[in-house]
Amino acid sequence: MSSRLERKFRDAVSCFQARDLAGAERLCRAILGKAPRHPEALHLLGMVRLAGGNAREAVALIERAVERDPRNPAVLENLGVARLADGDAAVAETVFRRALKLGASHAMLHMRLGLALMSQHRLTEAVAELRAAAKMAPDDPDVLLNFGNALAEEGQTGEALDCYRKILASHPDHVHARYNIATQLRRMGRHEEAIAAYQSLLALAPAYADAHHNLGTIYYQQGRLDDAVGCFRKVLALDADHLQSLNSLGNVLRKQGHLLEAVALYERALEVNPAHVDAYINLGNARGEQYLYAQARALFEKALSLEPGNVEAQENLGHALSALQLWEDAIPQFERALALNPASALARFGLGLARLFRQEFEQAWPDYELRLERPGEPGREDPASVVLYKELPRWRGPAGEGEREVAIWTEQGIGDQVLHSTLIPELIGAGMSFIYEVDRRLLGAYQRAFPGHRFIPYAHPPHASLQQASRVLLAGSLPGLFRRVRADFSRQPRKLLSALPERVAHYRSRLDALGPRLKVAFSWASARKDHWGRAKSVPLREFAPLLKLSGVHFVDAQYGDTAAERRAVEDATGVPLLHFDEVDYRNDLEEVLAILEACDLLITLSNATAHFAGALGKRTWLLYPGDRAAFYYWAHGGSFRSLWYPSVEIVTDRNLTEWPSLIGHVVQRLARELAGAGQGHA
Repeated sequence: MSSRLERKFRDAVSCFQARDLAGAERLCRAILGKAPRHPEALHLLGMVRLAGGNAREAVALIERAVERDPRNPAVLENLGVARLADGDAAVAETVFRRALKLGASHAMLHMRLGLALMSQHRLTEAVAELRAAAKMAPDDPDVLLNFGNALAEEGQTGEALDCYRKILASHPDHVHARYNIATQLRRMGRHEEAIAAYQSLLALAPAYADAHHNLGTIYYQQGRLDDAVGCFRKVLALDADHLQSLNSLGNVLRKQGHLLEAVALYERALEVNPAHVDAYINLGNARGEQYLYAQARALFEKALSLEPGNVEAQENLGHALSALQLWEDAIPQFERALALNPASALARFGLGLARLFRQEFEQAWPDYELRLERPGEPGREDPASVVLYKELPRWRGPAGEGEREVAIWTEQGIGDQVLHSTLIPELIGAGMSFIYEVDRRLLGAYQRAFPGHRFIPYAHPPHASLQQASRVLLAGSLPGLFRRVRADFSRQPRKLLSALPERVAHYRSRLDALGPRLKVAFSWASARKDHWGRAKSVPLREFAPLLKLSGVHFVDAQYGDTAAERRAVEDATGVPLLHFDEVDYRNDLEEVLAILEACDLLITLSNATAHFAGALGKRTWLLYPGDRAAFYYWAHGGSFRSLWYPSVEIVTDRNLTEWPSLIGHVVQRLARELAGAGQGHA
């Protein structure tokens, strides 16, 4: 090479060392214009392109340099660096090993070989190379940082922390070492130490967005939601497009009930990255909480189109289809979720519930047992009792041996408790000695119905006798033992409970005093505050056409304070709804049973009153629009009769999809009955 080209090359090296990449590239290209195969210029230009972020061009240039100088370990090492940057770790490994064979053996080369092995998930080999690098350069922070990362990935957390702490001993302001210490402590579940470590890091580097995010994640896990919100908002103030924080803040706000803001954050995340699967899932969950199940379905389907094996999206799609009552579509989605994750309790429970709606009982009940594994679904008001229940010996059915007495623990709402208690005659018929937990408001009714058997009031925790029995079982598991197929429901009792005769006589005399009209008890709302509660609650004013029907005295059987609604409807229609003001309809359930028994018919939506009437064997019309039962036990399977309560008739029709049309249908039907025109189902 001429002295002129040598000077240009030295100048190019100086420019490169001064980070003047444009000057270095100009000089290298000038040299190559005169000497196109100049190995040093090719090598240096390759390093310039690599520093500029163009790894592919760097590989091509340095490979040309290697062709001219194949035994130069420094050139080979840099070719390996370029290959690694270009995503070809296997070739990078080969090149690094060639450099080692040529006698190059220094800490950076072993570190780079270790990184190439880590990229191929060969952790044991990577740790060995990085350990060799750390022995050669025990104080080099880059070597120690990468060695610690490899150890952490292999699960050697203690030694990884030692590496990071060794860096801080000589470089106390090393931000990445502090970050890795905090992150490792978080993964180990040492949250308080991790919080202190992140706070210490952020004191040095307040703009470290990922540290704010991870600190917020710990706060979220600890239930410190306001603190978590503060962290995620700090991240977004630093980087408005930080995907993790857009999603994380949305999740916290959704948990706090701020759905609209959460939705906006998820939508922003999808603007930043339209292929972000988690954002589609989170937005789908939010739409589900807004009861926009069709939108939720579309979002979960989009997530699956991007990531077909995503278990959460698959499960959630099944639940969205279930909420739309598209059981035939929901079932295969749950089955796919279980194929991906056979241990998924959410998918198994969803599958079981869908099959219950289809009255495929034998297949459904085993999966319905997973109900206690659902997050936020304890089955009882006291989750601690569920934990206790899981530790006790379970009753598996009448064929068991060595069972002195079986304790049946109640679960779910009072309506479900009455429903499950319809299996008490089966326990008696099986010759089982049992203790049965019931709501204390109905304790007397059960003691009258089944004298000689033990009933214990529902309490938190359960009464000691319920814990000390030889076997225990939740009441919701009884149907799985005694109602395996649809035909088994022919054994359902036509009447389970009785009201106090003297109280029935009291209310009947008061009703008779009104005149000879039909006495119809009426209930129109559910106490539930969720979607299903709203779906089976209708304002009383909507029933004005029914209440104005002549030939009927309507009796308020609705629990809760109904005075304002009754006054408004009476003012609008001129029709009074009889209410026994001295009765606490929520707590005086013996009185409620007597009122229902004193009436000729109950017309109701899905609520506890329907269960009380069914248990009394009282003639009942249960209403829901569009042939879409809110709960599996009101699905009629084409019979328009309740399988669980023989006296309950289901009044619905697939074509009557809105309440006004269904109410009109009920008016016509009751009018025909009053006129003696016969009866039929919807």
